[in-house]
Amino acid sequence: MKTSALQRLFLIATLLFFLSVRLAPAEGNVQTDGYVGSSACVACHSSIYKSYSATPMALSSGKVGTGAFQESFAASKFFHSRSGAHYRVFKEQNDYYFEFIREASQTSSHEIRGRRRLDYFIGSGAVGRSYLFSLDRFLFQAPVSYYSMPGRWNLSPGYEQDEQINLTRPMETGCLECHASRLQPVAATQNRYGEVPFLEGGISCERCHGPGRRHLAKMSSGQIDGSREIVNPAKLEPLRRDSVCAQCHLTGEARIAKAGRSLLTFQPGELLSDHVVSFVWSSRNERGVKVTSHFEKLWQSACKKASGERLSCVSCHSPHTVPAETERKEYFRQKCLACHQNSDCKQRIELRVEKGNDCVACHMPKSQALDVGHAVFTDHSIPRLTSGKPQRKTEATERSLIPFGGGVAETRDLGLAYAEAAVQEQNDAYYTRAFELLKKAEAERPGDARVLEQLAFLYDRLGDENKAMALYDRAVRANPARIAAAVNLGTLLARRNRFQEAIRIWEDALSRNPGLETARVYLAIVYLQSGDSTAAEAALLKALEHSPDSQPAHKFLLDLRKKKSQLSK
Repeated sequence: MKTSALQRLFLIATLLFFLSVRLAPAEGNVQTDGYVGSSACVACHSSIYKSYSATPMALSSGKVGTGAFQESFAASKFFHSRSGAHYRVFKEQNDYYFEFIREASQTSSHEIRGRRRLDYFIGSGAVGRSYLFSLDRFLFQAPVSYYSMPGRWNLSPGYEQDEQINLTRPMETGCLECHASRLQPVAATQNRYGEVPFLEGGISCERCHGPGRRHLAKMSSGQIDGSREIVNPAKLEPLRRDSVCAQCHLTGEARIAKAGRSLLTFQPGELLSDHVVSFVWSSRNERGVKVTSHFEKLWQSACKKASGERLSCVSCHSPHTVPAETERKEYFRQKCLACHQNSDCKQRIELRVEKGNDCVACHMPKSQALDVGHAVFTDHSIPRLTSGKPQRKTEATERSLIPFGGGVAETRDLGLAYAEAAVQEQNDAYYTRAFELLKKAEAERPGDARVLEQLAFLYDRLGDENKAMALYDRAVRANPARIAAAVNLGTLLARRNRFQEAIRIWEDALSRNPGLETARVYLAIVYLQSGDSTAAEAALLKALEHSPDSQPAHKFLLDLRKKKSQLSK
């Protein structure tokens, strides 16, 4: 293979890697001591347990095919024009599968065809569901989702811009922790879990009340002070009370885990800001709602500003029950009337009659989420209406990232937040801010692997490969599970003909996530450069097992086999 071709493959693979691996693995240890599971609560709290078990929070994840909610397969075929892929979801006996087909075309001479079994679902079905599939206990997100309102299957959120069939998006704990409880991740991997990835589907009792073992032991022994060993969020001071809801309903523009911590280390009764920092823009973003923007939207509302600490999520929502559809209008109307009078409503009488005096329909309209297609969510900013339409303000052109709720963030946290914003918006100004902040953070915390990894990427982006390689090396030494740092370090080593070091690093990264398409292609390149065409072919075939639509792998494999065929003649 000519050097120019080698460089082109490195360039293609590097681009694919930066597009596919943005989120780093969550840091911090998983706390499992003291947890007993929700079933232990039944004996004393049977009525609450029964009602809560029917709520969307309790049903937000599980094994595919279980539970009362059933997807419809009447509209289970769809076409994604950008990738040219046809998808079909179907049920075979008790299992769900999705099939993918992309026919040969002028840009690709090979047909792609295959299927995967859907093993776990994410989402109660109230709005829709996404799915996970498992390969040797490594969890990956499926590109297909079910949308309840239209009753049809379509592409999963975040896959719309993909130009190929994407089957290698890892399900990291950062994505799973707000849908399931008592996760079982395998340490130092990106997306491997135990025999079952979580011990309890949905949000368990202990996610809001804390570990229950000591409480259960005291209550079982007849000690009347057992209530001191469990958290009642309603009795917490406001910031700690609100932290219980914010752990899953506040992400902001960027959520950064504190050094050595993550959402998995948070327990009810603690301050969420001691574990993660959620950043929002200094100027209000009025473009619409996001899936997890409920918390920050409520804090923007006039109701919250006027009520202060007296108003929280539980002022309107009961954590243990959800009103029946026929009761929802009056249920939430009464919540509004706890603070307001009928005479407070200045809306035109004809609109009030049209809406049936439904406060929520007028003041908390449903809008399509910015980050999820085919789904609508309630606007919790409670916008004032003019002529029946919510008022919208123009967003300021200059804005900065600030910690939500007036919290305090370290230099590292703010730098990492700007780095995320820069990637999401491809904004050079944010890249510059991130670079300056992270240089200071690295001086303050020279052993912070996440800071080292992100700063290395920024130096690489600026063309300083020597500085980038040194920082990547330090990041991997500090934490070998930093997958992005490992793959990129291997790339820079290979460019300097340090092939054996690159091979060792990439093979280690693949043991932590075997779906890394880029690392497989890189390995094949280096194996071939070292004269081992058999190992190169094996690496490409393995890459295509995980990513059958990988254009670099297909092209490389075709060229390799042609060359081997010519040599054998």
